[in-house]
Amino acid sequence: MIHDFYYFSRRYQKIEDDFLELIDFIEITDNFKDPCYKVGGSKMMDFCIKVGTEIETLFRILLNHKQFDSVLNIENLRKKQNITAYIKVIEPTYNLSNYRLIVNLIDTVISPYEDFENSKAPEWFRIYSLHKHNKIELVERWNMKHSLYALGGLAILVVNHPWIWENGFFPKNYFSFRVFNEKGLEPRFHSAVV
Repeated sequence: MIHDFYYFSRRYQKIEDDFLELIDFIEITDNFKDPCYKVGGSKMMDFCIKVGTEIETLFRILLNHKQFDSVLNIENLRKKQNITAYIKVIEPTYNLSNYRLIVNLIDTVISPYEDFENSKAPEWFRIYSLHKHNKIELVERWNMKHSLYALGGLAILVVNHPWIWENGFFPKNYFSFRVFNEKGLEPRFHSAVV
């Protein structure tokens, strides 16, 4: 099935390969104020479109999952399919804002969905969402820091795929991370009963 965990884990690993290729040319550090994080360009913009599209697809799958069928006004929220709906419906159950990822390459912690705690979209998601149909603007606004956080956001969504909750296990020997430490990504069974 195209919407299962294995499909998205393979997609994640291809996108992670693209990120690792980016850092072959732009070395990242543990200081997010370093100039390396402000670097953008057409390769970075291509990465943005790829990772952003995957994130939106996974959010749609999560929002459309049967576990949310009883949420008040869910049909309207599913029709809108925007970040506000994701924060309102998905965040209380999955607690995406609580995930802390250790970036192996720089031994630094990031929290891609931290802004969900304040009912806000993360900066990287706002830039992607606002400019995904205007590549010239995207080239100017998207940078390496956004790429790192978006990749982390994708990793979090992959390990929270509904298939994992329905089947009650995470196939660790099938899925591996190179950019992030797996300890921060271990699935945590959420509060909803599936």
